Amino acid sequence: MLKRIVCLIGAALGGVTLSQTPEYTQQYTQRLSGAVDELTTIIEQFDADAARFGLTRQEGLERYRASPDDFLEERGLSMQTVFDRHARLSTQLADLRQAPAGTQLFEIARHFDTDVGAAALEDFQPALPLSVVGFAYIAVGLAAGFAVFWVLASVLGAPFRRRRSKVRISRAERM
Repeated sequence: MLKRIVCLIGAALGGVTLSQTPEYTQQYTQRLSGAVDELTTIIEQFDADAARFGLTRQEGLERYRASPDDFLEERGLSMQTVFDRHARLSTQLADLRQAPAGTQLFEIARHFDTDVGAAALEDFQPALPLSVVGFAYIAVGLAAGFAVFWVLASVLGAPFRRRRSKVRISRAERM
C-alpha cells in the first residue's frame, strides 16, 4: 500500500515537472530569438561601417587583425566571435522553429546554448499546459515518475519485505 502511494506521488511529480517542458521551450525560443536579433543588429552595424569605407566584412576584420594596436586586434577577435555565435544561434533558431510539435526539447538539447538556457531558466514562469503537446508531456511525466518511483521503492524496500516460506501446505494436510 505504501509503495503505491509513493509511486503515485512520484507520478504526480513527474507529470508536473514534464508538463513545464513546453513552457520552458517557448521561453528558451523567445530568448534565443532575442539574442539572434541583437547579434543581427550588431553585425548590420559592423557591415554598414565597413561599407562606408569601401570594405567587406572580411576586409574589415582583416584591418583589425593587421593593426599593431592590441586593443583593435582583440576587437577584431571579439567581432569574429559575434559572427560565429550569430551563425550558431541562427541555425538553432531555424531548426527549433521547423521542429515538429513536441520535439523542440530535443532540438534545444542538441544545440543547447548555456547563456540563453540560463537566462530562460532565471526568468522562467511555470504555466498550465493546455495544448495537446502539454498533455502528452504530462502523460509521459506521469508514467516516467511512476516507473522511477516503483523501481526505487522496490530496490529500497527489498530488505524490509517479509520472506515467504517455500513450503506450501495443502488444505488436506492441515486437517
